[in-house]
Amino acid sequence: MVPTRGESGGLKVILLTGLPGVGKTTIINRLCTHYSTLGRGVQGITTREFREKGQRVGFKITDLATGEEGWLARKDSAAGPRVGSYHVVSEDLERIGVGALERASKGPTDIVVVDEIGPMEMTSMSFRNTVSKVLNGDHATVATVKFGSHYPEVDRIREGSMLQEITKDNREEIYRMLIEQIDDWIGL
Repeated sequence: MVPTRGESGGLKVILLTGLPGVGKTTIINRLCTHYSTLGRGVQGITTREFREKGQRVGFKITDLATGEEGWLARKDSAAGPRVGSYHVVSEDLERIGVGALERASKGPTDIVVVDEIGPMEMTSMSFRNTVSKVLNGDHATVATVKFGSHYPEVDRIREGSMLQEITKDNREEIYRMLIEQIDDWIGL
């Protein structure tokens, strides 16, 4: 277990990684539902793929506090930084993603969620700076990180955080461990 800031100055950060499709976002969504049902404050962002006629056309980003949703990246967009076959919709990433994380880092909340820290999100310097603030803050934080990625903002806190690699075989066990750790951090 990772110590809280009150115990040896550690961070209250859990980083989740794993191959695409193993259930990282599903675990995040379950955590959000669990703590919201308990009346606890959950803020931050989630992302999800968006499909039309069975084809993935992009990714949506959602502000957990307001429910506002926009495009993180789209195939049919020509503007914004290109990541693979997608173009990042920088305006939505800044307005929704950065805005949600800024509020979460400053406001009263129990848990901050960042789903995800990956190449699309990290095209924005504002996002990078805000993620760094969140990861180094005092709130209990759970973030998903693209498997195999190395970003300075994440690498700097990796030692003081808890890193869990999700697989299809361990995801239920990790979900239960997350609940136990977060309950401890937020005093449940």
